[in-house]
Amino acid sequence: MGHAYTYRCDHCSFEARFNEGHGFLIRPQSLDSYLNAGEKLFHYKTHRALKKLAQEQKELFVDAAFRIYKCPHCNLLFDKVDVTVFDNGTPVHKSEFRCSSCRSRLKRTNIHRLKYAVCPACKKKTFHIDPRKMILWD
Repeated sequence: MGHAYTYRCDHCSFEARFNEGHGFLIRPQSLDSYLNAGEKLFHYKTHRALKKLAQEQKELFVDAAFRIYKCPHCNLLFDKVDVTVFDNGTPVHKSEFRCSSCRSRLKRTNIHRLKYAVCPACKKKTFHIDPRKMILWD
C-alpha cells in the first residue's frame, strides 16, 4: 500500500511525483527471497551489501519501501527506496542518502507536515503539494 504525491511549483509550474510506501515489487521480505528472485531492485551498492550480509548471516529480513526525504541544507525533496535489514528484529543495515546538489545527508520527512520545499527547477520556495493529484495504490 502506498501513496504518490504530486508537487507543483507556484512560480514556474514544474511538477514532480514522490512515492511513499510499499508496492511495485518494493516490499518487506526475507533476504533469501529477494536474492533468489534474481532482480536487482535496489541501488547497486545496496544490492552488493545485501549479498555480503547473506553470506555472513542467515535468516535476515529486508524491509524496503519508498520514502520521501528532504535535504536540510537545500530543502530539495527526493523519493528513495529505503532498505533496512533486520536480524531477529535488530537492524544490521540501513540505507543512507545524500543530496545530489550539496552532498548533505538527507533526512526523512513527514510529507503531511511539510510546509515548503524548494523547486528543483527554479530554486524558489514555492514547491507545494497538489492535493488534487494524490494517488493511492495497493
